[in-house]
Parts: sequence; C-alpha cells; structure tokens
Amino acid sequence: MDKSQKRWLVISLGISFAVLFVMLILTFDTSTLDELRKCNPWIILLALVMHIFSLGFWALRIKFMCRSLGYRVPFFHSFNLVCSNMFLASVTPSQIGGEPVRVYELTKADVPGGEATAVVIMERVFDAVVLAAGTVISVFLLGMFFADLAFPEAYMIIAYIAAFVFAALLLLFLIVAKNQAWSNKVINKLLHLLGRKKSPDIIREYQRKIDIHLEKFYATLRHFTGKSKAGMFYGLLFSALYWINEFVIASVLMIGLGLPPNVLLAFIFMILITVIMMIPLTPGGVGIAEVSMGGFFALIIPTSLLGVFVLLWRLIMYYFNLVIGFAASMIIVRREAKIKKDDPVNM
Repeated sequence: MDKSQKRWLVISLGISFAVLFVMLILTFDTSTLDELRKCNPWIILLALVMHIFSLGFWALRIKFMCRSLGYRVPFFHSFNLVCSNMFLASVTPSQIGGEPVRVYELTKADVPGGEATAVVIMERVFDAVVLAAGTVISVFLLGMFFADLAFPEAYMIIAYIAAFVFAALLLLFLIVAKNQAWSNKVINKLLHLLGRKKSPDIIREYQRKIDIHLEKFYATLRHFTGKSKAGMFYGLLFSALYWINEFVIASVLMIGLGLPPNVLLAFIFMILITVIMMIPLTPGGVGIAEVSMGGFFALIIPTSLLGVFVLLWRLIMYYFNLVIGFAASMIIVRREAKIKKDDPVNM
C-alpha cells in the first residue's frame, strides 16, 4: 500500500468513525439496551453471509462475461479480484479505485487488456442500467404511494439529481460506444495535452498502444452487442441479483434487531442511498452513506435503534469489505512476489 492509499484509508476511516460516533451519541438512550435484548445475532450473521453471496454474484458476472468472449476465468480468481477491488473501492471517491485492479487481475487470467477493460466498463454500464431503472421506479413509487410519510423534499431533490446523473453518464457512454473515431480523437488530444513535456517518440508509442487497446475494446463491445449476447444476458442477470441481494440486507438487519422489515420501503431507500453514494464527494462514500442511511431509515426505524442499525450496516458493507479486500490484496501481492522471485530475468 503506497502513501496515497494510506492517506485515503486514514481519511475515510476517520470520517466514518466520526459520523458513526455522533450518530450513536444522538440516538442512544435508555431504551436502546432494552431494544437490543430483542435482537437475534443469527439473523444479523445471515446479513453478513448474504453480503458474501453478493460478492459471489459479482464474481460470477465477471466469469460468465469473460466466458462469452472465449476466456476461462476460474471462479476463485474472479472472487479474489472482486474482494481485492473492494479494498480500493472503499477508499476512493465513487469507488473508482477498484476498476484498475479488476482489469489487471483479468489480464493475469490471460484476458487481453482491451477485452478486460471492456468487461470492466460493461460492468459499470450494467450497474448503471439496474440502478437507473431502480431509481426511476423508486422516485415514482415514493411520489405515488408514500405521500402520507411527509417525505422530506430535500431527499426527493437529491434522488432526482442522482437519477439525472446516472442517465447522463449512461448517455455519454452510449455516445462514446457508438463513435470510435470520435473517441480516438478525444483520447489522442488528451494524450498530447498531458504529455507536452515528453518526447514525440514516447507520445507516438503511447498513442500506438492506446489505439491497439481501443480497437480491442470496441471489438469487444461489438462482440457483446452482437454474437455474444449471452454476455449481455449474464451481465444484467448477475448485476440484478447482486443489487437485489445487497438491498435486502437492510431488511434482514431490521428483522435481526426485532423490527418489522418493511421490505418495499427499505428496498426503495437502499436504491436511492446507493445512487447518492455514487456521487464522488468522499472516499468510499463515507459520511454520505451513514447520513443518508440515517436520514432515510429514520422514517421507519425508532430513534433508539437507528444508530445501531446504521453501525451494523456499515460493519457489513464497509468495514468487512476493507478486511476481506486487504486479505485478497495480500494474496495478489504474495503471488506477484513469488512470480518475480521465480523469474529467471531477476535472478
């Protein structure tokens, strides 16, 4: 872990600890201990197991998308790269730090760089499709069926903005995906702008490599939307399974705390919270996640248990990701160290 990653980790943990501490102080009262006696630790453990299953769905998405392109990626390799991805995603804004890890690990499974990049980008597209559809449906349902909750107008505005951002990003991707010449032109201009201090030979070499990867990327996109429609199907299927399973975890935690689950409303809240967390304001969405979770679920969870509920949710969805992500990253580091040691060139 380099200094930049350590700094992001310290910042994200600091923000999360501070927000959770304040939330617990503000919501903990004399009735909290009485309410906690009703909780079922096995149900709470079930929520953690469900999250692990979600990571499995993600790994299967990668595995089957790569298979549709003709590449065999072992499930456990895919699962480990997903877990390793979670570590960097948890300490970078909008979780963008995980993409390079997934691309790199796919290349280690003999998936060419262009195809690996296309798979990772298509994952984001599938997530955007599922979440954008869920956001539109959620906002519609909140307006149609939950007006009696006096839902705060500020949250509705945030939901609309989040839906618009997702739609805009999806539209931008579709424009880029359909116009290879335009993409080449923009990237080459950026390359020359950023590499003004480098020699022309180095710029041309970078440009040649980028053009090769872009060609492979667009070939892969054409493959996904053409004869490899199975990759599109599995991508959307496992994306839906992943997000549905993740959103149900909140209801399972409510049951574990002895509360009625209120599945539909909790599901809608989770979609909106997830979309809000995608806005790149803080590393891993820390602070934003806790405040959004508390703000939305305060409508259906007693104040005495709200802080405990948010804490349990973050332990599963954030701190567990850090732990399992760090362990998976260490597996990769040890593998790379062994490869370097066994490489005759370095001996």
